[in-house]
Amino acid sequence: MRWLMEFYNERRGILARYGIEAPLPAAAVLSGRNAVLAEYPSPPRKGRPSLFERAERVGGQDATGWVLYRIVRENMYGSPGAAPAQAT
Repeated sequence: MRWLMEFYNERRGILARYGIEAPLPAAAVLSGRNAVLAEYPSPPRKGRPSLFERAERVGGQDATGWVLYRIVRENMYGSPGAAPAQAT
């Protein structure tokens, strides 16, 4: 099954879109996250993390700042929800 995913990084203002082939959405998310981290590596850290950054990590937030914005199943026509026009 093919999944279309969008990841968003609010700190950097980047929206990244990927089409991933995977049997389940959870597997697609893991592959998509690896793809986004490979394409947009985290900038080098300057010194120790702030108190706020440490609290985010304890609360389960991803330290990279990337979040899954949208995931949809991509149909055989290449885009979600698109279908060929019917001939009349």
